[in-house]
Amino acid sequence: MSIKHRINAATPLIATIIFLTIGFTTGVWHPTWAVFFLIIIVPVLLDRSFYKSLYPIAVAAIYLSLGFTLGIWHPLWVIFLTIPVYYIIFEPILFKRNKRIRVEFVDRD
Repeated sequence: MSIKHRINAATPLIATIIFLTIGFTTGVWHPTWAVFFLIIIVPVLLDRSFYKSLYPIAVAAIYLSLGFTLGIWHPLWVIFLTIPVYYIIFEPILFKRNKRIRVEFVDRD
């Protein structure tokens, strides 16, 4: 597993630790939720293939659009928990499909 994959996998945990630490120490919970955008931003910054980052961007768009229109910020944050689940399920499938076959020719003279 490369360092990029490890950082991507650790980002949700790191964002949660930052959120809870700031929330419990300062009592500022509301603007601190923005720390969870790191889950979306970090893979985009580390990996240049944009299509892998479409699901987190879609989740953020759904969260923001429903949050601003319906005002249901609190229960809606749960959809961010689907991002790691999505990558756990679909990353191996995408990796297998995009895996290049390496062919070596052996000279038998």
